This record gives sequence, structure tokens and C-alpha cells, in this order.
Amino acid sequence: MGESTDQIRREIDESRQSAADKIDQIQDQVTGTADQMRTNVQETAEQLREQVTGTVEDTIQTVKENVDFRQAIEDRPLLAVGAALVGGFVLGGLTGGGDDHRSSQGATMPNSNRTGSSGSSLGSGLRAAIQKSGIEDTLSNAAAAFVGGLSDQLKETLDRNMPGFADKMSTAQETPGGVAEKARQAQSPTL
Repeated sequence: MGESTDQIRREIDESRQSAADKIDQIQDQVTGTADQMRTNVQETAEQLREQVTGTVEDTIQTVKENVDFRQAIEDRPLLAVGAALVGGFVLGGLTGGGDDHRSSQGATMPNSNRTGSSGSSLGSGLRAAIQKSGIEDTLSNAAAAFVGGLSDQLKETLDRNMPGFADKMSTAQETPGGVAEKARQAQSPTL
């Protein structure tokens, strides 16, 4: 037992200091690990944000390119002109754009009662020139061929995706009457 009180205090102080140093080291390691994890999470979040931003920007650019009518017209000008002509013929047919009853009514009306006669005569003159040159027949035939080809493609696609559609379509075409009668006939089993 020959240890003195001073020596015991020194050992206790040394043990206390050693424990405090170890606690400081552990605290530094935990702090360093937490800082490293925080940095890793921030870097990962930044990378993910940049990746998502890039993907969104790419998607927006792709949509803009796919919906860019000007670019489509520049890439395929003849197709654009053809589509415009077909659309014009269809729209004219739906709205009665080529009816002769308007021009005959306009001819019987006195000049003072007509409104927009110069626009009407210009349209009539242009239409007459197109008819005389044969362009109207050519465009009409092209539109009919386009609609016929489109109809064939639609029938083939429907028949591939909906087996038996062609049979129902044939039945509906052969049935006289309105839509309801044709639908009933197409639904009834064939004998």
C-alpha cells in the first residue's frame, strides 16, 4: 500500500485525461462521419437534381421538336401542301364551299345589295380557272386516292387489332338504312 495520495490523484487525473482524449477522438470521428455523410447526401441530391433537370429539358426539347410544325413543313414541304389542299377540299365540302347556288343567287341580286362581291367574284374566278386547267380534277383524284388509302390502312389496322371487324364492316355496308339499323344487323349473328 505504499502509494501516496498524490500518486493516486495523479493516476486518476491521467485516467480522466485519457478518457477525455478518447471521448474527443470519438466525437471528432462521429462529427467527421456525419459531415462526410451530409456531404455525400448533398452531392447525391445535386446529381439527382441535375439528372432530373436534364431529363425534363430533353423531354421538353423532344416534344417541341415533334410538335414543331414549321420544322415539319420545312422537312416535307410537298406533304404539307398536299395536306393543306386535302384539308381545304374537305373543309370546303363540309361548309358547302363549292356550291353553285350562292353564285346564282348573287347574279340575280342587284349590285347595290351585294356585299363583298369583289371577294366572291375573285373566289369564283379562281375556282373557274382551277376547273378549266384540270387541277381540280387532279387534286380531287389525289384526295380520293389519299382517303381511299387511309381507309384501307384503317380497315387493316382495325382487322389486325379487332379480329372479325372486316366481317362486321361488310355486313354494315350491305345493310340499308341508318346507323342504328346497320349496327343491329352487324351485331346479329350471321346464319
